Amino acid sequence: MILTRIEALDGFLGGALPGGTILDIYGPGGSGKTQVLFQVAAAAAEAGHRVAYVDTTGAFRPERVLQMCRSPGTTILERVDVFRATSVPDQEEALRRIDGKVSVLLVDNVTDLFMYEYAGERTAFARTHRLITYMRALSRLALSRGIPVVVSNMIRHVSDREVESMGHVTDLFTHIKMHLSGRPEYTAWCRHPAARVQFGYSLDVSGVRSRQDGDGAHSAPISSKAVG
Repeated sequence: MILTRIEALDGFLGGALPGGTILDIYGPGGSGKTQVLFQVAAAAAEAGHRVAYVDTTGAFRPERVLQMCRSPGTTILERVDVFRATSVPDQEEALRRIDGKVSVLLVDNVTDLFMYEYAGERTAFARTHRLITYMRALSRLALSRGIPVVVSNMIRHVSDREVESMGHVTDLFTHIKMHLSGRPEYTAWCRHPAARVQFGYSLDVSGVRSRQDGDGAHSAPISSKAVG
C-alpha cells in the first residue's frame, strides 16, 4: 500500500493510492503540490518501497523528504530514484529508464517543460499532441505495472478564472484530481468518477496534514459540476 499520509485523502481513496491510476495534483505556487509528492516519496520509501521521482523543475530536496519521514534512516533515500529532466525528451526518456521494481512514480511538474518548449499559439497543436503521447505512456506504465502515478501541475488564469495548465489533455488520462487552493484558505478539492471530497489542510515542517477538527472533510456523490 502506498499512502499519502494525508488522512482525508487516503480515506477518500479507500485507504491508499490505488494501483494502475494517475492522481493529478494542481494549484498555484506555494499551495503544497511538491510537498505532497515529497510526502508520498517519504512514506513509500520508509515502508520499503522503491520510488521513481521525475523532477522537471529542479525542486527536488532530499533533506525535505527525510524531514517528512517518521523514522528517518540512512537507507531511505537509496530507495528513491531521481530523474532530473531539463527538456521534454529528458522527461520522456525517464519513463523508459524506470526500474521494474518501482512501486510508485511521481512527476513534478508534468506540463512545465511542454509549455516552455512549445510556447505560443503557433505550436499549440504540436504541444498538445506530444503531451497526449506522454500522458498515454504514463497511463500505460501505471496499468501494465499496477502502480500508482502521482503528477503535479500548475494553473493559469483565463478570464479571471484559475484553470489547470493543459487540463484538456490531463483530464483524458488522470483518474483522480486534487485541486489545492493554497493561501489563505488551504482547501483541497478531490474528485474521481464516483465521488468527491473537500477538506482543509495545513503545511508545516512535518508535511501536509488534513484538518479534521472543526472543519473536517465531507464527501458526496460526484455532480456534473467540476469540483475546484
